[in-house]
Amino acid sequence: MRAPLLKKVLALALLTSTIGTAVAKVPVTGRRQFNLIPDALMRQLGEASYKSTLADVKISSGNENSQAIKSVGQAIAKAANQKSYDWEFKLIQENDTINAWCMPGGKIAVYTGLLPVVQNEAGLAFVMGHEVGHATAHHGAERLSQQLAVLGGMGALYLYLDNKSEMSNEQKAIVVAAMGAGAQVGVILPFSRLHEKEADVIGMMYMAKAGYPPSESIDVWDRMAKASGGGGTPAFLSTHPSEEKRQENLKDWMPQAKKRYERNKQSRNTQATLWTSSDFGGSSSSTRKNNDSSSGSSGGSGGSGGSSSGGTRR
Repeated sequence: MRAPLLKKVLALALLTSTIGTAVAKVPVTGRRQFNLIPDALMRQLGEASYKSTLADVKISSGNENSQAIKSVGQAIAKAANQKSYDWEFKLIQENDTINAWCMPGGKIAVYTGLLPVVQNEAGLAFVMGHEVGHATAHHGAERLSQQLAVLGGMGALYLYLDNKSEMSNEQKAIVVAAMGAGAQVGVILPFSRLHEKEADVIGMMYMAKAGYPPSESIDVWDRMAKASGGGGTPAFLSTHPSEEKRQENLKDWMPQAKKRYERNKQSRNTQATLWTSSDFGGSSSSTRKNNDSSSGSSGGSGGSGGSSSGGTRR
C-alpha cells in the first residue's frame, strides 16, 4: 500500500475510533456538542502550540503584573476544576496588543496591553474566565473538527505534534488559530457567535465562583468597545466578534452568577483600579497602581491579601 493511501486509511481509522465518544456536554450551558478530536490529543496540541507561540514573544516575569496574572489565573483554574489540565500563566510584554488566550490544557497568555482595559482584578478574572471557558467547552476541538478536511485528517494533527515537514506552515497556523491564538499567527479563525456567548457565560460563572463580582463582566465589554474607538480594533475584539446581544445574554445569566458570587465572594475590593493606560505608555517595565487608601492592604494578587476599599474607578 502506498504511503499517501496508508495515511488516509490510518486517519479514517482514528476518526472512526473517536466517533463513539464524540458527544459531550458543555459546562454551565449544558449544550450537547459533537467533535472528533480526543481531549488528550487537544492537550498535547495545546502544549506544543503554547511553546511555539511563546518562543517568538517577550515574556514579562518577576513583577507584580505577572504575579497578578498567575494569582487571578489560579483562582479561575480552581473554579474550572479541570484535574487533567497542567495550568500555566504567562504575561506577554506587548503594550499595543489588547488580547488574551487559553490553549487546551490550561495554557494561558495575557498581553500587557489588555491590563489598562480590564483595569482591575475582577475585569481580568472575567477575560481569563472567558478564555478558559473556550478551553473547557472544547471549542477548539469543535473548530478543528470542522477544519480536518483542510488539514488533511487526524493524521495531520499528529504530524503537527511530531513537527513533520509534511504539514505546511499554513496548516500549522490553522491548528494554532483554531485554539484561539489566530491573531498572533497571521490566521484569523474566529469563534462562532454561539461559542462566544457560551464562553462569556462560562467565564462569568468561573469568575463568580472564584469570588469576583460578575457585574464587572458587563463593564469589561463596555471598556473593550471604548478601546476600539481611538483607532485599530483590539485583537481581543477582532478575533471575538461582538454583538449587542452579548451583554443581554450575560444579564440573563446574572442571577445565577450572583448566587455563586455571594457564596464565594472575597472580603476585599477586587474592582479597585490597579492598571491605567499611563502605566503602559511605551515603558518596558510597568507598575500596577493601587489607589486604595486603607492601611494594611496591597491591591496585589488575586488570591490573597487584606481587605481594601475606596479604590477609584476610571
